[in-house]
Amino acid sequence: MSGTSYSSGCPKCEANMDCYSDWKLYDITSGQCLECGFSYYTTEAQMNMEEVNDLRAERDLPPLKKLKSQTN
Repeated sequence: MSGTSYSSGCPKCEANMDCYSDWKLYDITSGQCLECGFSYYTTEAQMNMEEVNDLRAERDLPPLKKLKSQTN
């Protein structure tokens, strides 16, 4: 395992959380609080054209006609 395990304060109950961080193609992080049950983790998703163009419009960028091809 190339990542790092560490403890951090839970943002919900302030108890110690078990956390993990690693780098693959992007930062991967996760954490679990064994006191209140709060957890988080990095997930991978793909936005569709409408979602991308909605975000671009919020930033005053022109809409795309096609999403760029992904290599990985």
